[in-house]
Amino acid sequence: MSQQAETPNGPIAQSLRIGFGALRLATFVLALAWLASNIRQVPPEMQAAVLRFGKVVRVQPSGLVTAWPRPFENVELLPGPQRQHSTHIQIGTAAGDSVTDPASALAGEIPAKEVGLFLSGDGGMVLLDISLTWHVAEPIAYHTQAPHVQALLRRLTEAASVSVIGARGLDDILSARGDEDATAEARRAALRGDLQLEINRRLAALERSGGGYGVEVSRVDVTTSLPPAAKFAFDAVLEATQMAEQGRAAAQIDATRAAQAADQQHDQILADARAAAAEKISRAQSMVAEINALRSQASGLDRQTMLDRLYRERIATIINHAGTVTSVDESGASRTILPASQP
Repeated sequence: MSQQAETPNGPIAQSLRIGFGALRLATFVLALAWLASNIRQVPPEMQAAVLRFGKVVRVQPSGLVTAWPRPFENVELLPGPQRQHSTHIQIGTAAGDSVTDPASALAGEIPAKEVGLFLSGDGGMVLLDISLTWHVAEPIAYHTQAPHVQALLRRLTEAASVSVIGARGLDDILSARGDEDATAEARRAALRGDLQLEINRRLAALERSGGGYGVEVSRVDVTTSLPPAAKFAFDAVLEATQMAEQGRAAAQIDATRAAQAADQQHDQILADARAAAAEKISRAQSMVAEINALRSQASGLDRQTMLDRLYRERIATIINHAGTVTSVDESGASRTILPASQP
């Protein structure tokens, strides 16, 4: 009777024993669930930061992560280094604000900074539209500064743009005059790389000073354009330049045709001159043929005989043209006086 009093077996006692057993089992299950609450699977392109009482103690890449249950340790997912993020930077305008009319900035009504105008090294103005592609390089620093990364990238991009654009001429930034210089095209393509290097240089300087944000820019896409007022003027200059080029090309064609006609006339004149010269040479050679034959005679007797023959042949022609002929013996005593012309 005493044993039955110590361990009652009534329905109420049995219900209490069953209830406490279920409670112990539930407590054990909850304890196991609590102990395994920070065993997580980190997906690809992500990494896990394990925080112990709010301080990052280790970073683990994708895979299975084990940590002490809350509140001792927390596991937070961060983007992996291979995951790329894109940020569009609206230079010179606040987020959500509309861009003010660039013509007003050119007229001096509002500061140029409000419309995103940048001054080039040769005094030109240009508008920039920049998109950044970046990734997490230092997860601990990124976890601490994640809410401020976008604002930081905006400030660094604006400062880097001022530095890079100010060191270039307008032709090295965009094709404003319609030139097709290969070196200028290469310099324009290098603008993206220079902006990326300058932004990363400023991020590295922050890292060395102890204020790093744990991000690195891997790509910069830049769209450049002229202010509307300047674009209208450049378009007018470009149209005038194209018209001048067309006029110069037409003048070159006319000059080429004139040069070809002059070359043809030159060739014709040379051909005619050569033919006339050859004819005169041939005529002169025929006229001096007898003289050349006389010169080639070796003995004096043959020479005198040929001279006498030529004299008789030529003198008859001369006498036939004369109206009166008077013969004078050169060895005689008579003299002849010929009339002279009147003064």
